[in-house]
Amino acid sequence: MPDTETPFGPREQLAIWLLLISAFVVILNETVMGVALPRLMEDLRISAAAGQWLTTVFLLTMSVVIPITGMLIQRVRTRPLFITAMSLFTTGTLVSALAPGFGVLLVGRVVQAGGTAIMMPL
Repeated sequence: MPDTETPFGPREQLAIWLLLISAFVVILNETVMGVALPRLMEDLRISAAAGQWLTTVFLLTMSVVIPITGMLIQRVRTRPLFITAMSLFTTGTLVSALAPGFGVLLVGRVVQAGGTAIMMPL
């Protein structure tokens, strides 16, 4: 009777779970802005047009960085690229969470989008 081995060892399974959870968090971040935007506009005392820049700048940054990521995937190993993506995403999230005003929040969203854009093709 042949042994029923899993195709992946514990290390590979951990890597797959880490990628799945990371992708979930990154994609969740994209959708949460729609819910948070009205409250942010109220707290920061900004107009709807200004508030939409939080979503627009995120999407614009992603549209620039995703094609660059294709080149990076060919030149850089996956692990350092993943660590870079998650570092950018985490830094952007911290900057956004601690932002005292709209300008800093906008910068945080750009950094988040950079990490998200690198993460998506991985």
